[in-house]
Amino acid sequence: MKKDEKVSSIQMMFLLVTTVSVTGFLFVPSITAMFALQDGWISVALLATVFGILVALVCTRLGLYYPDKSVVEYAPKLVGKFGGKLIGLLYVFFFIHINAIIVREFGDFLVTAFLPETPLLVFDITVVLLAAYAVYNGMEVLCRMNQFLFPLFVAVFGFILILLTEDASLDNFLPLMEHGVKPIIHGSLVPGAWRGEIVLILMFLPFLNQPRETGQTLITAVVVIGLFLTLTAVTSIAVFGPLLTQNMVFPILELARYVSLGNFLERIEAIVIIVWVAGVTVKVAAFYLAAVLGTAQWLNIKDYRPMVYPVGIFILVYSVTLFENSRELVDFLATVFVPYAYLFEIIIPMGLLAVALIRNRGGQKQ
Repeated sequence: MKKDEKVSSIQMMFLLVTTVSVTGFLFVPSITAMFALQDGWISVALLATVFGILVALVCTRLGLYYPDKSVVEYAPKLVGKFGGKLIGLLYVFFFIHINAIIVREFGDFLVTAFLPETPLLVFDITVVLLAAYAVYNGMEVLCRMNQFLFPLFVAVFGFILILLTEDASLDNFLPLMEHGVKPIIHGSLVPGAWRGEIVLILMFLPFLNQPRETGQTLITAVVVIGLFLTLTAVTSIAVFGPLLTQNMVFPILELARYVSLGNFLERIEAIVIIVWVAGVTVKVAAFYLAAVLGTAQWLNIKDYRPMVYPVGIFILVYSVTLFENSRELVDFLATVFVPYAYLFEIIIPMGLLAVALIRNRGGQKQ
């Protein structure tokens, strides 16, 4: 890791927003509708946002005890060499596993929606190679690339929502809270787990040129992510209704296909795909970088770049063997993913923070 490599708070915020939103908005409408039906948007907007802010506060307080180190580096200082090394290894595996899932989402989406005759491996290899190039060049290159793509992502997303306004029906949201609060809570668990992916900051905090702005950066990212995902859920329910939405694998793609302006602007999903592919490449690169940095730090290797291609090959192979089909992937995200993600996003960081607070006992002002 190059210690002099720094990025601004706004660049980090953009990176986290892209990282969480770009795959979240593919599945959030169908998963939340599966549990909460027409109240799915409440799950995304409120409860998931509260969880994301909690993760942001915990990660901020924990990271500021060691602003020049990642969680893999300072965990042994908090819980001892064996426990710290074990936690570091678990986080490396977590980043690799989540990245394999992201790569698989990328391949499944393109195969299912556009090119069913193309082998899944072709798409997976492509995105991993592109991400490997970005990771090899470092955090600054990754953030600058995302800084260029982020406005395009927002523009295309907003353009689709505006064009679908006349097709939306507010009646699809009624009756409000028909089945009470419990389904809304269930519907918030998966979006909350996605929001918690900002836990990447535990690896990326040393790159910030103003570490004390971490809290503001993370909370802003959580709110912006919540806005994107809520608008996606609201639009899907308003246009298709909750019953149809919950049975769709990729609601955002169906929304893009549904757009029609006169007789000359239709089938704009190709534009969505171009921007989405670029965004997913950024997300894969972000988790890839976290995994490579963590591996190098765990092995006490000063330069992470020799680890780029070995880790990339592992991610690639793992992504192909994870699931049998897209439905199995969605089922995993709706069930197993939640407790698994919460362990790394909030439970372990809270445990480390508790140890840090006890060790410091207020002696170090944050």
